[in-house]
Amino acid sequence: MRLVIDTNVLISAILSPESISAKVLNWGENNGFILYSTATLNEVLSVLGRSKFSKYIDHDDIDGLSIRIKTAWLWIEIVNQVQFCRDPKDDKFIDLALNGNASHLITGDNDLLVLNPIENTSIINPRNFWEEIR
Repeated sequence: MRLVIDTNVLISAILSPESISAKVLNWGENNGFILYSTATLNEVLSVLGRSKFSKYIDHDDIDGLSIRIKTAWLWIEIVNQVQFCRDPKDDKFIDLALNGNASHLITGDNDLLVLNPIENTSIINPRNFWEEIR
């Protein structure tokens, strides 16, 4: 499986290591390919760098996550871009899914979930994905 994990799911996984999001992340790293692009990585690092997260994660942890993503995940060059989403900031995840031929885009964002499916990519929340793979 080729997976795109939205920022909200990844942050949930980091902040709650026992959550469904964390299980999905760990499963994806061990059993498939998690895709990322420069834009999605930049968003994750930017969000985690916000002051509201500083009590949960420090800069060394953010640097470690960046290294983890760059070494364990599959970087995808975005050649074709789309404008499908109600929130244009979310199109980067659709771009990644389509350019990377993702089987699933895993998100908790309703602006993305309402688009399910797009081409060959299922857009699904973490709980439903977890139930699907179990």
